[in-house]
Amino acid sequence: MLKPKTIPSVDANAADHWPSVSRKAKLNNAFRVAAERFDNIRVGRIYEAWVGEISSMVHTVTILCQILAADDYREFRKLAAARIGIPELCSNDEIIQTGAFDAIQEAHGSLYGGLRG
Repeated sequence: MLKPKTIPSVDANAADHWPSVSRKAKLNNAFRVAAERFDNIRVGRIYEAWVGEISSMVHTVTILCQILAADDYREFRKLAAARIGIPELCSNDEIIQTGAFDAIQEAHGSLYGGLRG
């Protein structure tokens, strides 16, 4: 015989209830904004540069949506990486941007015969 489904009760007076609701709303809002901006990023660039642009967009969205706590920021980047399908977003933004710069310089060097100084 099937057990009846029970709906868990929510204690709106619990100390952690409203902060968790607020946090979840911030993350959902940030994902909505990130999805809109992701659709506007050009495809067909050097992969590392594309990932760098997406990483910058994610960073901008976290500031815009006021995801400022370090733990929330790292969690949002992990969730965005999983949702977008780019595991590199779990890395530090500076490392991603450095990799993008190096890839662009390498492509420029291979096309034009050396780095410009």
